[in-house]
Amino acid sequence: MAPRKRQTFLEPGALVDLNDAELLRRFVTEFGKIIPARISGVTSHQQRQIKKGVRRARNMGLLA
Repeated sequence: MAPRKRQTFLEPGALVDLNDAELLRRFVTEFGKIIPARISGVTSHQQRQIKKGVRRARNMGLLA
């Protein structure tokens, strides 16, 4: 059985801009939960940046 291809939202070396709400919105479900790295296909470092950015955007009111 062949391994499944992940859906990639970012390139493996790309940096996450913590202030870009449109980029961060792609990593949040319609219920406001952060999509896990195993589904989004991002690296662990990128996932930590996404987590920090989403939490920061929620506090500032950019994300619901």
